[in-house]
Amino acid sequence: MSDFLFTRHLDQSVELARAIQAIYLADAPEVITYQGAWGTLAVSKGHYRGFDSLETDRHVMAVVGGPVLYFRDNHFLSAGPSCEATRAIYQRWLSGDMDWENDLSGPFAVILIDKQTAEIQYVTDLMGFIPVYEAAGDDSLVFGTHVDAVAAVAGLAGRYDTVSITDFILHNVVTYPHTLYEGVLQGAPGTVTTHGAGGRREYNYWLPEETQGFPSLNAAAQDLRQGMEEYVGRVTESMDEVAQFISGGEDSRALSGLLPGRLKRDAYIFLDQMNREGKLAAQVADVYGASFHPQYRTVEHYLSILPEAATLIGAGHQYTHAHSLGFHRTCDLQRYPAVFGGYLADSLLKGCFARKLRGTVRFPFLPEFGLDGETRTQTVVHDAVPESVLVEITERRRQHYQAVARFRPITAHEWFVLWPATMRFAIPNFFSTRRLFRSYEPFMSHCVVKTAAAVPTSWKLNRRLFNRTAKPWLKPSKFTFHADGRLPYFPFWVNSPLQFGVWSYRDIAERIGPVKGNQGPWADWLATMRTPEWEAAEERYIRQGLFGLDAQFHRFERLLERKSEESNVSPYLNMMQMGFGVVGRDERIGDTAP
Repeated sequence: MSDFLFTRHLDQSVELARAIQAIYLADAPEVITYQGAWGTLAVSKGHYRGFDSLETDRHVMAVVGGPVLYFRDNHFLSAGPSCEATRAIYQRWLSGDMDWENDLSGPFAVILIDKQTAEIQYVTDLMGFIPVYEAAGDDSLVFGTHVDAVAAVAGLAGRYDTVSITDFILHNVVTYPHTLYEGVLQGAPGTVTTHGAGGRREYNYWLPEETQGFPSLNAAAQDLRQGMEEYVGRVTESMDEVAQFISGGEDSRALSGLLPGRLKRDAYIFLDQMNREGKLAAQVADVYGASFHPQYRTVEHYLSILPEAATLIGAGHQYTHAHSLGFHRTCDLQRYPAVFGGYLADSLLKGCFARKLRGTVRFPFLPEFGLDGETRTQTVVHDAVPESVLVEITERRRQHYQAVARFRPITAHEWFVLWPATMRFAIPNFFSTRRLFRSYEPFMSHCVVKTAAAVPTSWKLNRRLFNRTAKPWLKPSKFTFHADGRLPYFPFWVNSPLQFGVWSYRDIAERIGPVKGNQGPWADWLATMRTPEWEAAEERYIRQGLFGLDAQFHRFERLLERKSEESNVSPYLNMMQMGFGVVGRDERIGDTAP
């Protein structure tokens, strides 16, 4: 299943089906509905094989996300549509042996309805990679896996929370557990939530508690390597070919070494044009025996996909991370039994969000040094936002920090951004891929999540844990450079002087030499925002849409004047997306295909 949507109200099959299909502006999936005295449930057909919904005399169960089963084989992933996996989970749950923490790996959300007792239960994965949103009133209950659909069925569409809007514009996310809608909250990760005769009950079956789980860095790396190999092996055990995303970086390179060599592999990269990143990715694909398939964006690509992407991932999540949208059609990614990515390695295994000495972003050859303390609870200030709104945003961030600090008192600064996964601004990358094709992310498997929670941050810094873990996978490309000038096979102390030389040469070459244009994998946003089409969209979505929603947002006019400054690109894009939501998601600009 791709999504589920539930309400306690009876005979709302049409409304729920319409709300789910509205997630898609093209190629909407079939929606199946169930109803009874307990309420109404709608589920959309998904791409993951074996996970069709299941109904018995007593229960209805739906599983979203295609998790990997660890209590049996996963041969159903290569078979036709069926409910084999759903039935296996149901029978294990029915027997009392279901261990949500260990039996399923990767993103998932499960809903189970007892038709006799009218008890409704939903289960979220370890990190909330697939969030469940809930709107509850005195005599109503709606929850589901897409925030706009929940708001629509709950009668809250258009009931925006202006504090959340401002939070989203400034920080790229809405602080958990809030959403962009008044009255809609996000359910907790790693939790079994039950609505029944006794009211609402929650049981946290797992939290990323701050424990020392390994005696040494080597032990952690070995356990992590074995765990990731098992995850990929379980997914691919009955497959002959897969697709993967590739780049000039080290995460996709480690993935290339992790995937079994017996598989036929097609490697895809999305670029503005063939550049340094693409040429290195081609070298990596050749080293690992994958077929290289570069795909190119037009300068208007991210504007053309805005309506479809924003609608697909939901309000309050950045649409710009739906990188595969459109390309999933031209590359026919739906035909593959599995499409692998390397997402979240930086976040979970390299201390990307740990507090460190400044300078390593601007000067990546410098070694990383961790700092004590935190900055997440600092008072939020901005000259375009009313003080009352800033006070509320600050309070929400402090409440979230305090919640995280209860189980991670030392590393709350880092895990503020990691838990739940919706606090990670790029998570819409997965929100989109899982709805478009059979997407698998090994760095979102439960072995990676648990290891990330059980090791000290100092092991993650300078890529120490990642390098020890991935060394066998990186060996074939031992002397193939990373796009940033490193050799990923080697530790940071080898790479620091090497990267300094490459970085210095490139910095000079890009300033005064022949190296021009976008050399990375992501879009050149300043070029995109200089197009006439973008100027027209700004007028429609920001000036008429967002500014027309509430007078206070007129204060963001000064951001429009500074949009060419790098630090203001994200807030500007967030304003554009929010304005589209106000104007109406049925409006398109151009073609949604690249």
